[in-house]
Amino acid sequence: MELDKVQKMIELMNKAGLSHLEIDDKEGHIVLERNITSSENVAPRQTISPELTSEEKTITAPFVGTFYSSEQPDKAPLVKPGDKVTKGQSIAIIEAMKMMNEVKADRDGVVDKILVSNGDPVEYDQPLFMLK
Repeated sequence: MELDKVQKMIELMNKAGLSHLEIDDKEGHIVLERNITSSENVAPRQTISPELTSEEKTITAPFVGTFYSSEQPDKAPLVKPGDKVTKGQSIAIIEAMKMMNEVKADRDGVVDKILVSNGDPVEYDQPLFMLK
């Protein structure tokens, strides 16, 4: 396997925050692992699950990636608190492996809260929005 191809795989691992990558193709089999440790004592990031009323619903991340509130850095957010949204409307972008993926509203409602900030890494099923 060519060195530049391996270097691209390492870059992909770093950007995606992966600690393990295994690839098997016609050129061979490669396993890349990295030990993610920190020399600082960092408190684990706490996810606060907001208390939901019967009228509030959350929209969660469909996959792991980086959350973006707009389609382009210089554009306005797709939605903000108080905006009405309809089922199927694009409300955010999650970048995963250099692919921009739309997050769509799964129901009609009004955006009550945005639970993550632009550029934040998000996990699968992490709450992103609260709708009324």
